[in-house]
Amino acid sequence: MSETSVHVSMNAREKYLFDLQGFLVIRAALSPLELKALNEALDANHHQRQEDTASAADGNLSGASLRGLYNGMLTWDKPWCQPFRDLLAHRTIIPYLNTLLGRGWKLDHDPFIFTSAIGTEGLRLHGAGSVTFNGSRFYKYQNGHMRCGLINCQYQLTDVNPGDGGLMLIPGSHKSNYACPDEICAFDADQEVVQHVPMRAGDLVIFNEATTHGTLPWKGVGERRSLFYRYSPKYLHYTGGVYETILPDWTSDLTEVQRAVLEPPYVYHRPLIENDGDTVVSPRREGE
Repeated sequence: MSETSVHVSMNAREKYLFDLQGFLVIRAALSPLELKALNEALDANHHQRQEDTASAADGNLSGASLRGLYNGMLTWDKPWCQPFRDLLAHRTIIPYLNTLLGRGWKLDHDPFIFTSAIGTEGLRLHGAGSVTFNGSRFYKYQNGHMRCGLINCQYQLTDVNPGDGGLMLIPGSHKSNYACPDEICAFDADQEVVQHVPMRAGDLVIFNEATTHGTLPWKGVGERRSLFYRYSPKYLHYTGGVYETILPDWTSDLTEVQRAVLEPPYVYHRPLIENDGDTVVSPRREGE
């Protein structure tokens, strides 16, 4: 069981499930109004759609078309940028990121959206677990705390029903000590170890980048719309290239909390976001 409800803090059940699985599903993370605004913004910017040419698949993951890709939503014309800016430090995710990344986390790179129409190809399973230590993609439990490298927050903007396709993961693989065999990564063998993740529009799945994950070919009647926000600890970049030294002028329109999420990687005196979603505090020393 992986589903949960929105809380002001990450509870014992959620911690157990994430430590066990490497992912956690949050039901109804977005309100109907938030969901409506995001979909309307996407509809109004259909001309921004690109094809995701970097992930061509074959075999059991092949399809008749490539995934659609949208990015740059934070700087779309107003009012279409606003629903995406409002998710930068959404109240739903703050307690989870404070628990999984430690105090003082950051947006790793620009949000993006993958879309799929019926017949769209899947994506090969990837994610290295603990085969080799990667300082920007890892999972660690020590002294009563979980710590992760890159974390994916995937909001579903349309329904994903059982059998439709979309996100698949191998539960527990974030702690694997052996490399995933090629035939499993290609979804050609041992398919029973892979879990498809059905979700309703407005649901959120949080997963560790080290958790082996990919995408099944899309068989759903409606369009799949998956919105990704990816966060990393305060001291590192995974992808890089976003706000590394200075915040752009457009961020002056953001709240103090939203601007804190866009800060470049550093440790000392970093603004820290409280679980209430409204409060930013500046620590006197690194450990606070």
